[in-house]
Amino acid sequence: MQKVHKREVLRPVGRWGEREKGILEVATSLYAQGGYETISMATVASAAGLSEGTLYNYFRDKQDLVLRVSVAAFERHTVEAERIVAEARSLRDGLEQLIALELRILIEAKEIYRIWLREVRGSSSYPQSAAREILRRFSSQLIHLFEKWGAIPDARLGISLPLMRDLMFGGLEHVVWTAILHRREDRMNVAQLARDLAGAYLRAVGLDEAGGGGRGPKAQRAHAQPKRRSRKAVRGSPERSRRRPRE
Repeated sequence: MQKVHKREVLRPVGRWGEREKGILEVATSLYAQGGYETISMATVASAAGLSEGTLYNYFRDKQDLVLRVSVAAFERHTVEAERIVAEARSLRDGLEQLIALELRILIEAKEIYRIWLREVRGSSSYPQSAAREILRRFSSQLIHLFEKWGAIPDARLGISLPLMRDLMFGGLEHVVWTAILHRREDRMNVAQLARDLAGAYLRAVGLDEAGGGGRGPKAQRAHAQPKRRSRKAVRGSPERSRRRPRE
């Protein structure tokens, strides 16, 4: 007699009416394992212990699910970037950490990165979307870092902070995408590459001061204010006390 294998019944994620977070976590895991192109709404629903119809109560279609997965991921990354800027001990320290974070995002979340490039950033609604807003929040942390340390690129270069942000993040995307195409992203030394790139960027914009790259918030304010000579010092100065010789 042939054995009948019972299909494992998964417990539904979350509570009724509050399942969105659990569905997003399941979808994120599935996309990371198998690539989002091959993962259907039915597959996500099954892994979440739900019917496919229930899934459509929370997400309009697959594109909506993909968008929400990528936005949720960047929300987490933005919180981490904000912490890095707040706790940075110097401009260079903060820049190295932000670069390392961006590299890890691009390398470790390759499928989310592909989703972002193909399904999110390339859509016609992207300019007014929540996705663009969260990406701006994330990338603007680099500007906040430079502003925190009073670090402005050499004026002769004609590079503003927003332009420098675009150059840095655009360059990192290109570096990682090339590595992905050549299947060598797993061999990238993120910490070393972040140090090398941070140093190169700071030297390029004239901000590599004694390895620290920036004076720091308090030092910058002190540097901007001219020192005042005390009245006592002025009164006792050689120029004031020197007497004219008698004629």
